[in-house]
Amino acid sequence: MREINLRDIAERTKISFRYLEAMEADRFDLLPAPIFAKGFLREYARYVGLSPDDVVNHYLSVHHPEELAGDPKEDTKVRTKPKPIDPGQPPMRRNWSYGLILALAGLILLVLVFLAAYLSDQRHDEPASSNDAPPMTAPPPIAPVKSASQPVAAPAPPEATAPLEVSLDFTKDCWVEAVTDGKNRFSELRVQGEALQLEAEKSIVLTLGNAGAVDVQVNGYPLDLGKKEGEVVHDLLIDLDTVQALKTKKEAR
Repeated sequence: MREINLRDIAERTKISFRYLEAMEADRFDLLPAPIFAKGFLREYARYVGLSPDDVVNHYLSVHHPEELAGDPKEDTKVRTKPKPIDPGQPPMRRNWSYGLILALAGLILLVLVFLAAYLSDQRHDEPASSNDAPPMTAPPPIAPVKSASQPVAAPAPPEATAPLEVSLDFTKDCWVEAVTDGKNRFSELRVQGEALQLEAEKSIVLTLGNAGAVDVQVNGYPLDLGKKEGEVVHDLLIDLDTVQALKTKKEAR
């Protein structure tokens, strides 16, 4: 009667045009929840000049009579004569979508909790990473200094050198693993400024965690690893053939 279209109502009341169409068609099941329906109806009625309380009470008496029975403040409003219902309109379905959304949200939350617990157990069961640096070995004890009153022993004659000698000088910290003659194995962390001497009869196999920080000499001949700091060398074989090759290379210069 006031010649107001739904677009005007939507712009003035800020109610979605889609929800206004649903209320006009008595499809309150399309609204987010019953509490939104009451709020929308109050704004709608207030804009078009109807009594907001009468409109909301009529809606509750038709679709949610249990709310009127449990709310004493609404009893006086329910006694007003409701607007006749058009018998040609189909009855509205009860709003079950809101409960379904809550049930799905609870199920998703339960799945997330179980997933977090499973991942936590898996993380505790994983072995320690192979990249973790092993504990540093204790430095060798320092030999006591002999007093001046004690006789100085004559230096021992030098021991016979092994056929294969490898010297390692460390400019940075580096993890070292060595296997001499295929049977004697050791591994330890060497720090900047330290040196390591290795001897063998036939072969030495090296693994260096920071190959760019190691200067290597084989029987006095420098061995260029061609690596940068941080790069790893695995199972580097140094044998008598390596000595011969380095000797030939030096003589050819």
